[in-house]
Amino acid sequence: MIVLAVTCISLCVAAQNASAQTSPEATMTEFYKWYLHELSLERYPLSTTPKVHSAISTRLRSWFKSKEGREWDADYFIDAQDWDPKWETHIQTSKAIINGNQADVRVILGPQVKSPNSMSPHTLRIKLVKEQGGWKIDHINGY
Repeated sequence: MIVLAVTCISLCVAAQNASAQTSPEATMTEFYKWYLHELSLERYPLSTTPKVHSAISTRLRSWFKSKEGREWDADYFIDAQDWDPKWETHIQTSKAIINGNQADVRVILGPQVKSPNSMSPHTLRIKLVKEQGGWKIDHINGY
């Protein structure tokens, strides 16, 4: 019985460590797959949505609560007022530039070939910080 309990605890700790060591690129790919899928279902996640709340830094959470954050007139996570449904199936990230507890990643949404009346490709520059053992979105600045 004790051996079983120790084994279960070891597995839980290993799983936590594995998720805590997820790369900035994997973190962004997972987040945008979920986020864009929510948009495609016409569910518009807010900064207080549990998944979004857990993906953003303490600083960004505070900004969303500020007057400036509440008056933002675009979707902060895609840095646009509208989006292209093709973005959901075309998510690419650059290799992260990591400097201590900070990372900079480019996320490219949509097909790489520009076509008339297309919003693709749409490039975001995302700054992340390492908090609570994982990478959190701290700032998004589109190009």
